[in-house]
Amino acid sequence: MSPLRVLHLASFSGNIGDNANHMGFRPWFAEQVGREVSWSNCEIREFYWKERAFDADFVALANSYDALVIGGGNYFELWVENSPTGTSIAISPEEFDQIRTPILFNALGVDSGQGVPETSRQNFTRFLAKILSSKQYLVSVRNDGAVDTLREEISPEFADIVHQIPDGGFFMQLPSKASSFLLKPDTPYIGINIANDMADVRFAGFEKGPDNSEAFADEFAKTLTEVSKEHPDHHFVFLPHIFRDLDVILQVILRLDDRLRRTRVVVAPYSSGDLAAHAIFAIYQSCKMTLSMRFHANVCSMGLGVPCIGLGCYRQIHKLYEELCRRNDCVDVSAPGFLVSLTKRISECLHSAEQPHVQTQKTVLAQRAAFEPALQTWARSNSLST
Repeated sequence: MSPLRVLHLASFSGNIGDNANHMGFRPWFAEQVGREVSWSNCEIREFYWKERAFDADFVALANSYDALVIGGGNYFELWVENSPTGTSIAISPEEFDQIRTPILFNALGVDSGQGVPETSRQNFTRFLAKILSSKQYLVSVRNDGAVDTLREEISPEFADIVHQIPDGGFFMQLPSKASSFLLKPDTPYIGINIANDMADVRFAGFEKGPDNSEAFADEFAKTLTEVSKEHPDHHFVFLPHIFRDLDVILQVILRLDDRLRRTRVVVAPYSSGDLAAHAIFAIYQSCKMTLSMRFHANVCSMGLGVPCIGLGCYRQIHKLYEELCRRNDCVDVSAPGFLVSLTKRISECLHSAEQPHVQTQKTVLAQRAAFEPALQTWARSNSLST
């Protein structure tokens, strides 16, 4: 049988978390349809950049493939007021109805963190009703509070029938040759991912600075200073995922003691694409533990078996830990006063023999297995599987 030709609408450049997500998803998808898959990337950022549109050309492209996969990613963003779907997938009902290809909405985030205008709510409700009403479509959302958001913002009815599955980043596999060449051998490192996009939302409890991130950087630098004193053998490695992360990393480093930042701090390079994802997540895998703000910094740490503390400053991160029954492993850093609690939790993690990621991995494997019959049924009913 010839390979299944799949058009994959998602992000593949600019954020290594997206790449990790796809790496964990694609081999599993091929297993579920029972045949080789030929993937064609369709970069969703080209639609954001206005280089492409969800128009007749896109419809024709989608219809030239056997299947269309959308995501994973945070594409059910409910703040997109001028979108016909109320989300980042800004396609008109008329154009969408012309797509004959089966569509899998794969582990999408449902994001209310930047507000839900009434127009978006109405448009998304209509769109969701459409894609839940036909066997042509299969809708899954990721395990970051998406179902709760649907229940609170859209409809309990829809929340009860969508499938919730783990993000693909939990299942990322690194190539055997991946190595953390930036790190000193035989030295314990604490990996750090901090973010500066949506600073007005992430750090809403702070008042200092035009984007609130300066005051966060003050307290976070003091936290790292305390940790460096309590654990003088440990070093720090900052792990940017997107270019905006570099700004807040610099703000923190500028506030560290000069000896500390010159002798015990590494900043991993910013890059994008699959090779960059392999290189950066190899560093994650080599760390003693991670402090993680971005969604995939948390997800991939857990998937790679690295002890992880979530830096909670966005609803979806708190919800991720809540759904995994790990609330104590997420520390709120969205407002002043986290220094003591975060320092204490870091020390507890470094001294603990517990391995919460083991239970996490069992949980997400079971969640994914529970979805497999629905995926296989969708594939068979649309003549995609063997």
